[in-house]
Amino acid sequence: MTGGASGIGAAIVADLRRAGAQVLVADREGADVVVDLSEPGAADQMIVEALARLGRLDVLVNNAGGYTSPTYPANDDWRAAIELNLLAVMEAIKSALPELAKRSGCVVNVGSTAALGSRQYRGIEYAVAKAGLLRLTSALGTVEGVRVNCVCPHTVATEAVLRALESRSLGEIAPPPPTILDVEEVVRAVRRLIEDDSLAGRVLLLVGGEEPRYVDDEGSTGPGSSL
Repeated sequence: MTGGASGIGAAIVADLRRAGAQVLVADREGADVVVDLSEPGAADQMIVEALARLGRLDVLVNNAGGYTSPTYPANDDWRAAIELNLLAVMEAIKSALPELAKRSGCVVNVGSTAALGSRQYRGIEYAVAKAGLLRLTSALGTVEGVRVNCVCPHTVATEAVLRALESRSLGEIAPPPPTILDVEEVVRAVRRLIEDDSLAGRVLLLVGGEEPRYVDDEGSTGPGSSL
């Protein structure tokens, strides 16, 4: 579980542990495996360490992500966000695949609605990487018997978001529409993608106040799109 020390990741970890899973958390700090996934090669070493500790691998949840300001083209380190949000995911899947394939395991990627639509977005490299993550998911589908799916949430009520809302409006801190998801909605979606063996190559879109839906169903393309 990458990015599992706080926020959405920590909630997913807690849910899986309550269900009886043995979960290894990878994050930049406060984790079982301390790793910076913005560095090339780090994801491969993370998987090696995970297997050494767990002895097997059934599920890989790629949750780590984010970006810092200033963003492209004003910054010089824009490649780091693409590494963290896309290339590290590809590396982790490639490294974990032989072990996941032994038990017909699965991968769940955590995307973002920043990947969708045609509006401007301040985190350019983040949006580009997340768009690639969605297409990576659908392009892989099932590989060597391993299912790959993605949950794609809009703004989520994490502790960081709730703190920001103490002094700013939702419209100021998040892209439209101005809706917010409970963290548990994302947790339930991840469990759904793990447990439903019929799902592969699917991107499950989550927007506050709306029913979950798959991005590729009946032309669904983003928050607020009508079916």
